[in-house]
Amino acid sequence: MLVAAFGAFLIVTIGVVINQRQIRPHLLWLVRSNRYKSEVLAAAANGELQHVEWDGDGWGSGATGDWMGYVVFDPSDALSAETRNNVPTEYKGIPCKVILVRRLEKQWYSVVLDMNQFWDRMHPGC
Repeated sequence: MLVAAFGAFLIVTIGVVINQRQIRPHLLWLVRSNRYKSEVLAAAANGELQHVEWDGDGWGSGATGDWMGYVVFDPSDALSAETRNNVPTEYKGIPCKVILVRRLEKQWYSVVLDMNQFWDRMHPGC
């Protein structure tokens, strides 16, 4: 019985480690969505989609955030069609090239920008 329980634990642990990039954003949203929603809705849109920094993904998942993620509120839910498109592209209301869009819930998305592109710090080529 103990061996079976340990085996099941090991299989689940390996599955979580392998699928971390898919699981982590949804767990983060589950735990902190109320905080992010209030921050996003308090942010000025300035003709762009309302957003706040969410999660950096880079060398060692450090604070440098080579690939920066944002929580985005899209009242028209236009980004829902883009969740199937994992090709780097540009979207209306987002000033930089987007490499990944994940739907967190209706009208709420995780948007990851291209390497070294930051939404509020415009760089040449962004």
